[in-house]
Amino acid sequence: MIMLATSFVLGACGNQLNSSLRGSEERVAIRLSVKESEHLRQGMQRYLASVQGIVEALHHNKRVAVSESAKNGGVGMLSGVPASVAVRLPPEFLMLSMDTHQKFDALSRSAAAGESKSQMLKQLGDILANCTACHAKYKLTPN
Repeated sequence: MIMLATSFVLGACGNQLNSSLRGSEERVAIRLSVKESEHLRQGMQRYLASVQGIVEALHHNKRVAVSESAKNGGVGMLSGVPASVAVRLPPEFLMLSMDTHQKFDALSRSAAAGESKSQMLKQLGDILANCTACHAKYKLTPN
């Protein structure tokens, strides 16, 4: 089951990977202080923990756990973002970030509503496509 989920998610992101990962010189540099960069990295780690929880819960058919894990990456996560970080981020980055949080919340609602595994895996693939697009377009650099 894990292999199937991984294949589905990688398939959803595969085309974007091939076309968008061309090298760091083409990525937009985001210049933040060490503390601000760390805050952003912690958010990305929280995304990864959410994805891991979602995949594990899907494997065990635990919809409540899928919903909870997805919600951990949702819009509620933004409450701790310092204004100093938000104002220094490119608008497109902020829009992609918001879309990703909203996609996590939508997946949480889908799991709670009893959507199929296939539908939830599609939503997870869409979330990971956002992650791939963001990492392909942006890089953190020291301020």
